[in-house]
Amino acid sequence: MGLFQSGSRKDQVLRNVKRALAESDLKYEDKGDIIVLSAMGDDLPIGMLITADDDNVTLNIYCFLMFDVPADARAKLIPELNLINNSINNGAFYMDKDEPKIYFKIIQSYMDGAPSVALIRHLIMVAFKTVDINDGKLKDLIPASSLRKDPMYS
Repeated sequence: MGLFQSGSRKDQVLRNVKRALAESDLKYEDKGDIIVLSAMGDDLPIGMLITADDDNVTLNIYCFLMFDVPADARAKLIPELNLINNSINNGAFYMDKDEPKIYFKIIQSYMDGAPSVALIRHLIMVAFKTVDINDGKLKDLIPASSLRKDPMYS
């Protein structure tokens, strides 16, 4: 079977996401149109949200780095995010102007059919691996005095 399966849209995409997660032994929470999961990276935990958007015909994978970015550190991180984004092939890191977080996203079109389980599994692993490789160096750019310690991961 190819990278894309023909057939329905959002429901099929989300069924394939669940199959990909099950095949990868990843536990998740099904919140209807959003699938929520997390994994422990080498040094920091990584959160993930996955959804399908029929309006834009995309599978959306969002990771959020599990630390806050203080306002005074945001300007220092922007050039580093640009350097990292220029070095990766799939996805991008970004900061939301209204939230003190760094996110990573991968968006995959499914115009011609639902992405296959294999493709989805690959994209999920790419997202986790890309975040895991880069989250420590991004966190290291934040002054230690500005970091709020999470007792669960300290």
